[in-house]
Amino acid sequence: MAGSNTATREHWATLRDVGRLYVEMSKRLFKSPWRWKEITQSIVSMGIGSLPIITIATAFAGLVVTAEIAWHMDKTLHTVSMIPGITGQFILRELGIAIPALLLVAKVGASATAEVGTMKVTEQIDALKLLKIDPIDYLVFPRFIASIISISCLIFFSIAVTLACAILVSVTKFNFSPFEFILALRPYIYLKDLGGALAKGVVFGSIIPLVSCAYGFRCKGGAEGVGTATTNSVVTSTILIIVMDFVLTWVFTSLI
Repeated sequence: MAGSNTATREHWATLRDVGRLYVEMSKRLFKSPWRWKEITQSIVSMGIGSLPIITIATAFAGLVVTAEIAWHMDKTLHTVSMIPGITGQFILRELGIAIPALLLVAKVGASATAEVGTMKVTEQIDALKLLKIDPIDYLVFPRFIASIISISCLIFFSIAVTLACAILVSVTKFNFSPFEFILALRPYIYLKDLGGALAKGVVFGSIIPLVSCAYGFRCKGGAEGVGTATTNSVVTSTILIIVMDFVLTWVFTSLI
């Protein structure tokens, strides 16, 4: 019981650190100079490095979801004419956003926590402070900016890939033409859907590096501590993204 209470207090303390990091990042957005070298390296690692897994995952998701929606439509409504509209809405509002965000939690978030946690337990962060290098400015802020840019771009990329696969299924199995599919999307897809996707990308992109680095900074206990911090970081980031996805979807649905 005592160990459980200690772990709970540690989680809440880390979440408070995440809140403080949010405030600190908001202030640093208006300070210069930015570390563009580190930001660019992080964008290449997070964004370009994640393209293969994002492409594979969203492509198969698009194939499966389109086939499932079409099957249920055919069984219940005895028509597949609304496949483009319903599939397109689901992709733009959820599928094309949630999948890349959750994949990056596992890939980018775990990596960041392990790296920062290792630096913490090996006293490299203390060495940065001795060299008068701010660890937050050096380790957190570049990841924060890079994550927002990378996830926002990857979301639109995954939407395009998923829609392309939805069109492929509709053309090959349900006798749509590509032009017919795209034309049928127009009554269901709005510019605010793209704005909502971008807003979710910014929010999700800000959550991952701050949670990851917060757990990394509080890491202790050697290799075992790094592993525990990495696991907790992934779990917490996943839960926060799911909760924020619900909140943002609720808000955007109310506005439409």
